[in-house]
Amino acid sequence: KAPASVFAAINAITSCFPNVFMVSKTVDVVYAGWTRVQADLNCMADLYNTSTNWKYFINLCGQDFPLKTNLEIVQALRSLKGGNSLESEEMSQGKKKRVMNVYQVVDGQIQPIGKTKDPTPFNLPILSGNAYIVVNRGYIRSVLEDKRIKALIEWAKDTYSPDEFLWATIQRMPGVPGSTWPNRKFDMTDINAIARMVKWRMHEGSEDSLQAAYPECKGHHVRSICVYGAGDLQWLIEQHHLFANKFDADRDPIAVHCLEKYLRYKALIELV
Repeated sequence: KAPASVFAAINAITSCFPNVFMVSKTVDVVYAGWTRVQADLNCMADLYNTSTNWKYFINLCGQDFPLKTNLEIVQALRSLKGGNSLESEEMSQGKKKRVMNVYQVVDGQIQPIGKTKDPTPFNLPILSGNAYIVVNRGYIRSVLEDKRIKALIEWAKDTYSPDEFLWATIQRMPGVPGSTWPNRKFDMTDINAIARMVKWRMHEGSEDSLQAAYPECKGHHVRSICVYGAGDLQWLIEQHHLFANKFDADRDPIAVHCLEKYLRYKALIELV
């Protein structure tokens, strides 16, 4: 969807760095549609086929910002000892219609067409999660090569928001490197996964509330997600997550500027 001039500018920038590249196959992404996943699959394939023997894949979006230095991120990944870290838990009743009905893109929007989905291949249990994951190289290899996952991918192409269940479901498939068992005892929430700290309005509360997952947002909300303000920073840097979402430098540049300065200072201290 970006104009050609944007692609040209980004290509010019990436040509300066040996470890940065543009995806070879671009797609027009439709919100909550399959193309959202296809874009990630294209990136995974390109990255897997590079000459660099990388060990972990981290998927992020444009409004994420790191909470850790590069060294701290490397240490956190090593501590996983080959495991993966991503949200993967039982799907809520309200979301189940997303995988029980057939959806298609109509006039640029994803819409139900009044048909019921066939059962999942191999009777795989569908788990709930999100697109922002920390997974090892073997997981990506399985996504690209495992016949079970290829069948699941084909099945998922006419569902609603497949990025919010596909990776979570793959994480619970026996034999996938770094995966965990499908039993609910192995569920992982987004707050326990290390990828990103996201604050949802419904789970916020006063700092002394035992029912709240986290303190109230000090910035503002967009679609029930906290867009962090400067007042959120002290709490954020105390979390175990590698990144946080969301930031908006146009709305509150102080939050991003202070966090950037903080990480720069920590990185310099690490060199001493």
